[in-house]
Amino acid sequence: MRMKKMIWSTAVAAFGLAMAVTGCGAGGRQPVTQEETRTQKVQEVQSTGQETSGTETAQGKQEETGTQNADALREQVLAEMTDEQKNWMGGLSKEQRLADFESLCDGLRENYPYVKLAKRQAGADLDALETAYRTKVEQCANDNAFYETLHEFVGEFSFTGHLDLWGRRYESELASWRTYVKESGETEKEPYIEALDNPVSRNTYAAMTAFYQEETRLTEEKRAEENGGWRGESVEAEADEEAAETFEETMPANVETKILEPGKTAYVSIGAFDYEQMETDRKVLLPFYEEVSGFENLIIDITNNPGGSMRYFDELVAAPLIKESVTVPTYQLLKGGENNKTFLRLEEGIASGLYRPVSALPALPNLNREDAADCDWFLREDYTVEPTGDGFDGKIWLLVSENNYSSSEYAAMFSKAGGFATLVGRTTSGDGIGTNPVFLILPNSGLVVQYSPMYGVSADGTGSEEYGTVPDIVSPEGESALETCLEWINFGRKEGAVSSFFSDMQSSAVVYYYSTDSSAVTL
Repeated sequence: MRMKKMIWSTAVAAFGLAMAVTGCGAGGRQPVTQEETRTQKVQEVQSTGQETSGTETAQGKQEETGTQNADALREQVLAEMTDEQKNWMGGLSKEQRLADFESLCDGLRENYPYVKLAKRQAGADLDALETAYRTKVEQCANDNAFYETLHEFVGEFSFTGHLDLWGRRYESELASWRTYVKESGETEKEPYIEALDNPVSRNTYAAMTAFYQEETRLTEEKRAEENGGWRGESVEAEADEEAAETFEETMPANVETKILEPGKTAYVSIGAFDYEQMETDRKVLLPFYEEVSGFENLIIDITNNPGGSMRYFDELVAAPLIKESVTVPTYQLLKGGENNKTFLRLEEGIASGLYRPVSALPALPNLNREDAADCDWFLREDYTVEPTGDGFDGKIWLLVSENNYSSSEYAAMFSKAGGFATLVGRTTSGDGIGTNPVFLILPNSGLVVQYSPMYGVSADGTGSEEYGTVPDIVSPEGESALETCLEWINFGRKEGAVSSFFSDMQSSAVVYYYSTDSSAVTL
């Protein structure tokens, strides 16, 4: 979730817009919890091709086979269910399903600022997809088929601009919003809660949970039958408890700190900008900053950070380490649809001068004019962070990768544009400029579709979602961001304040010239 930044312009603050994106992944911009992040990491590790022993490889093949068998069993269970059992939304009529689908398409066309980018980047042509999927919706025999069809339709957009159809996370998302508004005192965000906490959505998502719980129960029954009978309940409970304990013991903490070279180089890894983890992590990070305040280098590793809360980065990373105020100007473009009017308080913002017509945008050399022409209004937002401590006297390095999206992309963007740190690694995935995703609530089903309402661009007009942030120093293929960073640190010591570094990239020879002003030139 894009939580409120520490310091922001008075005009923007008046409308509660300075919130950062989350994360990521399928979690949208709601706060990424530590458990969700840990689970995601386990899944990522299991799906990567990292070095494994022969035993581990064999085990992986067995797990893959087991997953395939489980999927096949689920398909059997679904096939054996009646349409009545699959009508967990109460049995929507064909007309109701079509009305919901049309509402979604119209809502995207009128409010979603990434329609053209999604077509260009993901091949998702809204008009063509509407035609194709309307036929699929007409053919849906039950509510579950309708949900799966909508899920497939939204998936065509490849999460461009955080576009996502919510599944069973509805209750946790709503709870997170309630907690955040209560703790932050940001009553201007109450419309988000009001939109989500409606009777139709509550009933639908409660029914969804019950349906999938029943599907799981039936799948396990079928699995037991194929395995020759049930295991004893006590054995099952013991196995579940063991698995939970193992999970807790093996999952790393969200923050890891190391001294790589005493008195010289310190290292911090942050797994996610988890809003709910802030107070725990504050007790680790701030004392560590004090401990290494006299070091030459501080490396901050967010290469596996999917996002979370901008507030986390501002308060626990930037503010304690800077010595003076840092401001990064950005622009945010938006459409004037009814949904955006509600969530972004558009009419009030226009009256106050916060929002201005897109035609009044200054000359931004890298702005995609076609995308801009598809929007109606814009605001300028200056992201500002003030120092809260003595700062860090040495050099700060930020390790980044394609895993960074949403609020971790914001961290990369802010760090590079504001000169907070030298970025090392791979180009990030984007959408780090803007506000919280807002919601299209489908009228008959109550299903929730989230999207980023703001098309965020940097001071020169570069689109955050499309281009992300290119690091100052790009890691060669096969080399981690940390390895590249340490090479630069060591090379700089050998060669002095001004040095050059040559690396052969996989596709072509690239030369970077590195100097004390942290500039990088690609030839």
